[in-house]
Amino acid sequence: MIRTLYLRIAIVIFIVVWCSLALSSLMFSHYFRVQLNDRVEELLQNAAKLVVRLIQETEPQQLGQTVSIAGKLNRGQELQLFSDSDERFSSSVPGAKTKCVIPPAIVNEVINGGSYSSFQGEEREDCPQGSVGTSFEYSGKRYALFVSPSGPAPIRRIEFLDFRNLSTILLISSFLIALAAIYLVRPLKKITKATRKIAGGDFNVQLNIRQKDELGQLASSITHMAQELNKMEKMRQEFVSNVSHDIQTPLTSIRGFSKLLQQDGLDAHEKISYLKLIESESERLSRLSENLLKLASLDADQYPHQPRPLQLDEQLRRCVVAAEPLWSAKQLDIELDLPPVQLSADEDSLGQVWTNLLHNAIKFTPSGGQITVTLHEDERQVSVTVADTGIGISPEDQQNIFRRFYKADSSRHNSGWSGSGLGLAIVQKIVGLHKGKLTLTSRLHEGTSIRIDFPKENKKSL
Repeated sequence: MIRTLYLRIAIVIFIVVWCSLALSSLMFSHYFRVQLNDRVEELLQNAAKLVVRLIQETEPQQLGQTVSIAGKLNRGQELQLFSDSDERFSSSVPGAKTKCVIPPAIVNEVINGGSYSSFQGEEREDCPQGSVGTSFEYSGKRYALFVSPSGPAPIRRIEFLDFRNLSTILLISSFLIALAAIYLVRPLKKITKATRKIAGGDFNVQLNIRQKDELGQLASSITHMAQELNKMEKMRQEFVSNVSHDIQTPLTSIRGFSKLLQQDGLDAHEKISYLKLIESESERLSRLSENLLKLASLDADQYPHQPRPLQLDEQLRRCVVAAEPLWSAKQLDIELDLPPVQLSADEDSLGQVWTNLLHNAIKFTPSGGQITVTLHEDERQVSVTVADTGIGISPEDQQNIFRRFYKADSSRHNSGWSGSGLGLAIVQKIVGLHKGKLTLTSRLHEGTSIRIDFPKENKKSL
């Protein structure tokens, strides 16, 4: 069994090329054989007519000499003359063996007025060069003249040249096929090596394959995949570090306050204060675990998605009211433009989207800023926009802001809020379940606007 792709490609190309050459050679040889036989037959028949005319103009006693002279004049041809009285004359050297032996039956047939051509039937072993025969009368006798080539058969020479050419082509094509196979397989070896590195966890792969064909596209795709996996690995490591920190910090606080509560001499006010801090840190842990579980269920398509008629403007108002303690504490100005709009959607998951977006807007908008929630409907879609006058997002961070576990630069973390980087990833996943489109527009120190467009088909399903 052939195990290497190199040998498979070489063998397949060799078979295809060799079969094509052999088939074309056979077709060409057959065509050329027919054309050459017709031409040789015509030349021999013309030579026979000239010899007959020459014989008829000579004296009978000079017949043998005439045949010999005619044979010398027609170089490359052998003449054989037979009479009805069993006389035989030949242009060959006396005593030399005749290269073309004419059977007596054919001789008698031609003497009796027939004609003969070996080119019209199968090739005979006793006359491989081919011959033609013609009859004529001379001095009261009937004669049969046979003319045949004296040298090697032209077809045999052509076949020898054809075989030699094919052998040469075979050697040259084998060498070129080997080079072509190496050229084709070399990129595949690089790709195989790269995929093994990726499978081993090494994502620092750069395939320098300059081909513009399918192999080049495959190499480019693998390089891009390795780069994306490398980014994901870095974000995963950063996420593990962040989650570990986010889990460890409240656990440390809970442990410390629990030890303080065990001390004697604490008054009721101090105990209540410590208990509230423990409760706050517990809620922080609960939110983190809830987000992780929710994202895992969304990835596994196990999240209960149950679309039903929903008054979208009322849901948005409820979410804004639920977040009032947060935006009131920062004295933010909230503007709502919410005309009545109905939509078919999963109420719980969509509520999570508005909660996450509002909390993000509140989190990164300085005190005294403004948050605007706008609802718009047209013939094609329903759009919800949550805009703020916060610190904004840099262009570099905008490319990754919806990646799970991703956190923007540290300047966005100075607001006193902490997060796992899962909120916007959950938003994007839920919007995708509703076949919506999410658009982010942001400028540093000016604010951020997130727009979500739902197709009108969600409303038609009401």
